[in-house]
This record gives sequence, structure tokens and C-alpha cells, in this order.
Amino acid sequence: MDKDTVKKAGVAIAGFGGQGVLTTGLLLADAGMKEFEHVSWIPSYSATMRGGTVACYVILSNEDIYSPLISQPEVMIIMDLPSLDTYERSVLPGGVLILDTSMIQREVQRDDIKIVPLPSTDLAKDLGSTQVSNLILLGAYLAETKILSLDAIEATIESTLKEGNKEKLIPLNIKALRCGYEKMAAC
Repeated sequence: MDKDTVKKAGVAIAGFGGQGVLTTGLLLADAGMKEFEHVSWIPSYSATMRGGTVACYVILSNEDIYSPLISQPEVMIIMDLPSLDTYERSVLPGGVLILDTSMIQREVQRDDIKIVPLPSTDLAKDLGSTQVSNLILLGAYLAETKILSLDAIEATIESTLKEGNKEKLIPLNIKALRCGYEKMAAC
């Protein structure tokens, strides 16, 4: 799946509040706006005040987007066990499920989808901050789908963090993104 052959690609991302679910989606959407004609990003929150399930849906398309919701995502990134319990069945048969095996201690119950297990929280800890585990999973998504280039996301990370006066975080964030990409490329 790459942007030159795909007219439309959707991904759903889910985890608990504070894991960077929405940030991951925004990075994809921002980078996607430079390469696709139409982009949508929509967040979804549980009723829990803090630590509840958060999800977002990103569609990158060269065709009109009629609904920003994705009921059966082609690709889903899952960052915690409650999200796996909630969303596992929604992945389109033949789709891809990328999951953080550091946070999910059970096997996926489906055999009709591709499972991409990655201990992203443990890898992030090794890099110095568990807060970048979302970027490791994003790197894995980029390596798996080729929908956007690594350079496009890196440029978006740089511009986003510069705008927020967080330049010192750029090297770690890019290192985490590349870590996930390289782990997948080695497979």
C-alpha cells in the first residue's frame, strides 16, 4: 500500500488517555495533507475523565471522504488491552493489527488479519522515555503500509515541536519513529 497506488487509506488508533493516540493521528493527518487531496482526523473519547479509552480515525485520500468514521479499519494500531478487547473485531478481514505487546498480555483471537506485534513501550523505555511508544508504533505503521514516507512524518514532528517550543524533544521523537520503522523493515 503506497500513496501512488492507493486512492484512499484509513487507520484507527486506540489506547488510553495519555498514550499519544491523538498525537499519532494528528501527525499522520498533518503529514498527509501535504501528499493527499483530502484528509480527515476525528477523535473519540470514552466517558471516563482520565485514563479512559481514546481512539482516533485518520483517512488519507485522493477521493472525497464521505464519512470521517471508520467502522472497519484496514489498519488498526492498538496501544492497550482494553482497546484490544473493544476494537479487535472491528478490523477488516485481511487487514492489519499493529499492537504494543508491552501493554497487551493476551493473544489476538482472530486468524483472518495480519498481526504486527511490537513491544513499543519496552523499546521506548530503552530509548529513555515511555512517552514515545506511540511514535514507535507509528514507525511500524509507516514501514508496514508505505502510505507516507518516514521523511514526511519526521518533517511534521520537527515543525510541530518547533511551534510548541519543544525543540529539545525532536531527536528523541525521531529516534523513536525510526526505531519502529527499522524493527518492521528488519522483519
